[in-house]
Amino acid sequence: MTTPFKNILDQYLEIIENEMARIDSYQNVPLFYDPIHYMLDLKGKRIRPLLTLLSAMAFGGKAEEAKYAAAAVELLHNFTLVHDDIMDNDATRRGKPTIHTKWDIGTAILAGDGLMGLAFRKLLQSPRGDIPAMMGRLTETMIVICEGQGLDKMFENMENVALDVYLDMIGRKTAVLIEMACELGGMAAEADPNSIRTLKEFGYALGMGFQIQDDYLDITADEAVLGKKIGSDLQRHKKTILTILLRELSGDNDFFNLNLYDFKKLMETFKVPDKVSNIYMDYFNTAYQKLATLPSNEHTLHLTELTDFLKNRSW
Repeated sequence: MTTPFKNILDQYLEIIENEMARIDSYQNVPLFYDPIHYMLDLKGKRIRPLLTLLSAMAFGGKAEEAKYAAAAVELLHNFTLVHDDIMDNDATRRGKPTIHTKWDIGTAILAGDGLMGLAFRKLLQSPRGDIPAMMGRLTETMIVICEGQGLDKMFENMENVALDVYLDMIGRKTAVLIEMACELGGMAAEADPNSIRTLKEFGYALGMGFQIQDDYLDITADEAVLGKKIGSDLQRHKKTILTILLRELSGDNDFFNLNLYDFKKLMETFKVPDKVSNIYMDYFNTAYQKLATLPSNEHTLHLTELTDFLKNRSW
């Protein structure tokens, strides 16, 4: 990411962070609000709300108008993370204790529910756009994400998972939120229906590429750069595109107990990393194709630069 582009994104991030910090409480209930603020302080890269702002601005929207939709997207994303951490029994998130570890499971469930409610309330504050339609998209997306999480959980008890079933799961669990982030940006700017559809398709392709790349990096990345222990999916016996393709190509399913070195050697034998890289690059290429049909301006250029950043990431 170039320094000028990073400076631009930092300006937008400040707008998003300021808006997310404006969480009005009706009562002084620290058991409810403290975990929520704790979660929001574990700042990620805020890719999804950035996509919302840039998508809106590509169609003449203003950051100050689209910030409510952007904040809603990130609040909903954090809701999914809190509940995912509980279901996966993860002890840390972004290097800090997860909410259910720092407090307890009941408090974490409450915080996750609160983040979801705050997402809806934030979107209702949007000063522009078809609010009922935008709320409908947020509601539908939340349900689809839960479906994806349910499928992912079901995979734990399935010996074999087909590639198309896996792709459907990540489409629901991950891609749909990035899809909605871009779509809501267009809706907040009151773009025409065809343009909103293109933003939606761009977001879906980007989300699919992002998640498949994530599975790839879990095994192939430099641990120091990735910022977490590599091979965690293998350790947890998770079905990912890597293990699904390896099973299909090798005809064997007995590799979850291999150490990471031997597992990587087996993958190389069947050229699984190359095949996975080609799959996620196809999705990124589709995302670029969709971007190329949008109006040419500085904001679509920034969407392209953000896509470049994600495609070339090593974390």
